Amino acid sequence: MLVDLDAISENLNRIKDKLGEAKRIVPPQKKPIKSVDEEVDEELEKPYYKYQEEDTRFITKCYKYLRKLGIVESQYQFSEQFLNKNKYYFGMILCEQRHPSIDSIHNLIRNLSDLNDGLVNRMYLERLYEEGQAMITNRLLRYF
Repeated sequence: MLVDLDAISENLNRIKDKLGEAKRIVPPQKKPIKSVDEEVDEELEKPYYKYQEEDTRFITKCYKYLRKLGIVESQYQFSEQFLNKNKYYFGMILCEQRHPSIDSIHNLIRNLSDLNDGLVNRMYLERLYEEGQAMITNRLLRYF
């Protein structure tokens, strides 16, 4: 049996070339791992959320945060459990671009403070709580 050494040599050279090309391909870089609060803040920078008023943006931020944590699964659940309102309330605020009531903001921060006892990331929740308190104070001061 005759072996064609030239053909084997050519095949080896082709294999080496392909391996060389494979080494030159740069693997994709991994994205840095972000915390839930960083993800929520980044998401709220999208143009869709820019038009929202401060109080609507606050409620949206709380909803997004609770959803990322897996505490709520829908706007319906958020409206009922955290705003203590009808299940359509949060959707209505967003669609009709209304201001949420002071009562709903108060219910939200009260429910967030109750939730704060069991969560790991307390700093972000405390920041939301303080932001909500300041918002209620500012809204009440407008009446005087």
